[in-house]
Amino acid sequence: MFAAENGLKGDPRLQAISEAIRVVPHFPKPGIMFQDITTLLLDHKAFKHTVDIFVDRYRDMDISVVAGVEARGFMFGPSIALAIGAKFVPLRKPRKLPGEVISEAYELEYGTDCLEMHVGAVQPGERALVIDDLIATGGTLSAAITLLERVGAEVVECGCVIGLPEVKCYAVELLLMIVTFQGQCRLNGKPLYILVEPREIGNCC
Repeated sequence: MFAAENGLKGDPRLQAISEAIRVVPHFPKPGIMFQDITTLLLDHKAFKHTVDIFVDRYRDMDISVVAGVEARGFMFGPSIALAIGAKFVPLRKPRKLPGEVISEAYELEYGTDCLEMHVGAVQPGERALVIDDLIATGGTLSAAITLLERVGAEVVECGCVIGLPEVKCYAVELLLMIVTFQGQCRLNGKPLYILVEPREIGNCC
């Protein structure tokens, strides 16, 4: 679900967020239009808008855990957690956490990767929110959901700054549309909340 479809249609904050994201063509490989959120972080108003919209959505959902996916989920998750009175739990790549961990592997386009979380960081019955900057195939978010559910948490929703809509009318975006739709369907049935679409996505072909 896009924020604009959930009461924020025409909200100037969404346009400001979108315009603050830099597009880097052909990074990290040819054909990719990389959505660089570091420029969003440089714009304190757009950064605040991003956090505020998430906070407005989640402050009354009785969420006690905000889980941020390495690495860009760390940029938004702590601010959201502080504002809604929740703890922040980092979900990290292998061998980055010093204590005992629980791990969940997931598939990439070429090979596999893994997310890890400290044992004891999340308790059974806690209500969790997963935060990341962007959803593509959905593999990372799916692994995050599974990791939290394995320790007995209830994942309420996943929140991302950027994501593709499930329906597009441009033929050049058909492949991206299919990939995104499949990715969102991989989230174990959990709802997904997205602020803005990727910028200049049609120029990548």
